[in-house]
Amino acid sequence: MNDTTQLLHDFLIDHTSEFTEKWFSFQEKKTGSHYSVDAPPEIKERIKHQNGNYLRLLADCLVQDDEMMKATILNWTQQTGKERAESNTDLTEVLRNNALFRRTLWEMVETFCEENQSFVTLKDVFYWEKKLNKSLDYVIETFSDTFLKIMISRLESQANLIYELTAPVITITDQLGLLPIIGEIDTNRTKHILESTLKQVAELHLSTLIIDLSGVIMIDTMVAQRLFQMVEALKLLGTKTVISGIRPEVALTSVQLGIDFTALETSANLRTLIAKYI
Repeated sequence: MNDTTQLLHDFLIDHTSEFTEKWFSFQEKKTGSHYSVDAPPEIKERIKHQNGNYLRLLADCLVQDDEMMKATILNWTQQTGKERAESNTDLTEVLRNNALFRRTLWEMVETFCEENQSFVTLKDVFYWEKKLNKSLDYVIETFSDTFLKIMISRLESQANLIYELTAPVITITDQLGLLPIIGEIDTNRTKHILESTLKQVAELHLSTLIIDLSGVIMIDTMVAQRLFQMVEALKLLGTKTVISGIRPEVALTSVQLGIDFTALETSANLRTLIAKYI
C-alpha cells in the first residue's frame, strides 16, 4: 500500500454522508422494499447508516491484506444477510442495490482522481480496481451464501410443518387410530410421515393403526419400501397396521413394479375395517 491509497481511503471515509445521499438518490418507489424512497423514515435512516458502514468497510479493505479483508467482510455480510432475510427483502433487490453501490463508489474514486490528478497514476487506479472489485465480489459471494442458507432453512422448516399437518393420526377409539394419506407422496414426505406417525402412535398407545391410501394416486418402489419400514417399526411398538383404500391404478402400478402388499392386511373398504376393529 502506498500513500496515495491511504489518501483515497481517507477521502472515502470523509465523504461517507455525501456518498450515501448520492447512492440513495438512485432509489425508486417499490412497495414493501426497505430500499424504496418512500420507506418509513426509521427504516430509511437505518439503511443509510448501514450503507455508510458498508462504504467504510470497503475503504478499509483498500488498506488491508486479503486475509484481513475477507474476515472483515464475512463478519459484516453474515450480520447483514441475516437482517435482510428477516426483513423479507428479496435477493434480487439486494444485488441490484449492490450494483448501485459499486457504481457510486467508482464515481467517488473518479472524483478523487480528478481532484488529485497531479500525483494519481494509472498504476494506482488499476491497483484500486483490483482491491475494490475483489472486495465487492467477496461481499456478494458471502452475503448470498448467508442469505440463501437462511431462506433454505426457513423453507425446510415450513415444509416440515406442512408434512406434519398432512400426516395426522386420528383416534377412532383409545386403541384404534387412522392415518389418512392424501396427495402425492415422495421419499421426503414418506420420511416425515414415518417419523411423525411413530411419534404419534407411541404417544397415543394405539394397538391398531389403519393407513388409508384412497387419496394416493401413485406409488413407487422407494415409497413402498418406506411404507413397509413404517409397518415393521410400528410392529416393534406393539401396533398392528392395516392398509385400506388402495386404488386400482396404484394396485396395477404396484404389480408392474413388483411391489408385494400380500404380507400386509389390506381392505378396499375403510368403513368395514373400522367396524371390524372397534
